[in-house]
Amino acid sequence: MKNALQVLRASIVDLWEHLVLVMACSLTWLALVVLIIPGPPATVALFEMAERLARREPLLEWRDYLRAVRARFGLGWRWAAIVTPVVAILLIDILAMPRIFSPTVAAPAQWFFIVTLALWLVVNWYALALLFQQKALSLRLALRNGAVLLLQHPLFTFVLTAVTALLLWLGVILVLVNLLFGPMLVALIGTHAVLDRLALMRATQQAGSD
Repeated sequence: MKNALQVLRASIVDLWEHLVLVMACSLTWLALVVLIIPGPPATVALFEMAERLARREPLLEWRDYLRAVRARFGLGWRWAAIVTPVVAILLIDILAMPRIFSPTVAAPAQWFFIVTLALWLVVNWYALALLFQQKALSLRLALRNGAVLLLQHPLFTFVLTAVTALLLWLGVILVLVNLLFGPMLVALIGTHAVLDRLALMRATQQAGSD
């Protein structure tokens, strides 16, 4: 619980210290997602910018985000080719259950697919952040490590996801706030969560070797 709150605090501090850049990146991401084709690379680039903000890279500008979108175009669409079919299949299953089965069977089946979809989205949340902590930009390795991170730290993940979802829900009420800050805040929280867990893993390994 404490570590999850520290991750949230670090993310909000980064957001506050780079307010204009965060707003510019978030609004640009929304515009590119609406255009569909640049949406996946824009999402990957958002996490790259979050990683650069988290490690305090100086003199970052909005143009750096646009450069990242161009540079990650192929990577973004490779990621989309993996994540989109799974999301589509799970959504179809969720919607189809009440039409195929009786309510007593459909309800638990729907919940199973809803939980599976939520877990898949969290794995991808971690994976996009992990991508820029690896020596190579390997999607397969990032997704694998994202799943491992989720399994190793379920309580941390649950608290972090719940609070992030709450912040986004509050942002629905304050639509303008969500549009200006929501996308980049999600990327920053995912990035700081990964950095926190990697730091814990290194500390544990070092303690074990002493």
